[in-house]
Amino acid sequence: MGPRSGTCLRQTRDRLAGERLTVIGTRRNRFTSLGRAWLLHVVARVAFVALATLLSVLSVPARAWADPVADDIATVVAEMTVALDRHRQASLLAPVSVEWSDGAQLHAIYLTQNSGRPERAGLLIHTETPGLSGYTEAGAASAGQSHVSEGSSNARTAIDSLIDAPLHRHALMDPRLTSIGLGHSSEPEPSTVLPTWVIDLASRNRPWTGPPAVIAYPGPGQMRVPLRFPSGEVPDPRAALVSPGSPLPDTGYPITLHFFGCAPQDADVHLFRSLQSGTRVGEAEVPVAIVPPGLVLQTPTGDRPIEMVLFMARVPLTPQTGYRADVTVTCGSLGRATYSWEFATRAILKPPNISSVVGKPDPDGWQTVTLTVSDPDGVAMPVQGTRIDAEFRFENVRTGSTPATSGAPELDWTDRVSSIDGRLRFRIRMRGAARADLKVTVEDDTVPVTIPVVVEPSGSGVPRQVRSSLEPFPVMPGAVEQWVAAIGKTPVFRRRD
Repeated sequence: MGPRSGTCLRQTRDRLAGERLTVIGTRRNRFTSLGRAWLLHVVARVAFVALATLLSVLSVPARAWADPVADDIATVVAEMTVALDRHRQASLLAPVSVEWSDGAQLHAIYLTQNSGRPERAGLLIHTETPGLSGYTEAGAASAGQSHVSEGSSNARTAIDSLIDAPLHRHALMDPRLTSIGLGHSSEPEPSTVLPTWVIDLASRNRPWTGPPAVIAYPGPGQMRVPLRFPSGEVPDPRAALVSPGSPLPDTGYPITLHFFGCAPQDADVHLFRSLQSGTRVGEAEVPVAIVPPGLVLQTPTGDRPIEMVLFMARVPLTPQTGYRADVTVTCGSLGRATYSWEFATRAILKPPNISSVVGKPDPDGWQTVTLTVSDPDGVAMPVQGTRIDAEFRFENVRTGSTPATSGAPELDWTDRVSSIDGRLRFRIRMRGAARADLKVTVEDDTVPVTIPVVVEPSGSGVPRQVRSSLEPFPVMPGAVEQWVAAIGKTPVFRRRD
């Protein structure tokens, strides 16, 4: 049998607070020569704009800017290729290629043109309704076998959101996956329609051959693993842990063991946290929750089975800590076996690792403020800006309690989700103010962090270079070798040199 299709993830958050809506699923599609030239004309201008909240009740205008997808397709394709490969590489899987896909593009346009309509709610994201704007036979034919990410401002965040959602991770961890097709659509700002990425997974639609494969994620020895289960998967696996209608628990990052070529059953899972006191090193078992393989999750628009071993700590994981997962499970010709591997979590966001550079005014009076965010090792961290509080000083008199009027100082986010080099940007126009004292809040998946930024017409700060957030995950010494020795080498367990 071929792989299942039609899984969907929806993350709904308040856009003004700097969060996003994401819908993800699976679909098949065919890449033709229509591609790149046509895309430049049909992709709407995209902006991921947030309104900064000011202590002074200043209004913050929305602003549209150039669509990085339409403006630089080659760069976006390269970024998505690396973004996906780093996750597959962590699980010892071969890389995949990325191309623009006409079918994916048509479905992306259909989704943006029908945003908010009930015909595309929930798992109906994988269908198209004849008569609706943007409907095409090509889009409808492929709509059931793709992943869709709405609200992601760049290729890295689109892929990361899919990997973080375990029902969608499964397809991206498939050893049969050799290539993906990509489509993108958005509408000009200001708009409530979020940027839409459609990711074609047609290359995995073939029968499994050979012995079963076992894939772990986080991968063996993988470091910088997130701490929390992301909210919003539809159906959300955590719903199986509580009674209907109850709030979803705040759990640790989802840990998955994927099987291809057999169906796992009767899983027993354990998670251990490393402990160190002086020179003594030990382990403590961590309470976990399991969503058993074969369980069917139900939604008003469709049902989905759990195809992997999925479990999580009952509370968020501890930062910069080593963990060991033990899974005993029965799966086809593999029989009943125990699989054990280690991983380590990432650092939390801290103010000393956030720096700022204030540019000088341009001819229109705008100054660009660039924040650079990294972890303690100097690697860019995926974060987003959520709030700016501002006070302005005019001739040694500090103001901030008067609503903005024509000619008042202005603030405008331009890049409020960090780039692969850890940079966020916003603009400020002083309008005659001698100084602005800002408190800028950024956050990851743990807690928000606020840093002070002083803006003066002369500018300030020196750019700080950090390592790309797309670099491969570091690996704990010996962990890969232990996994390969236990599982055995097959063509799918390989890393790209």
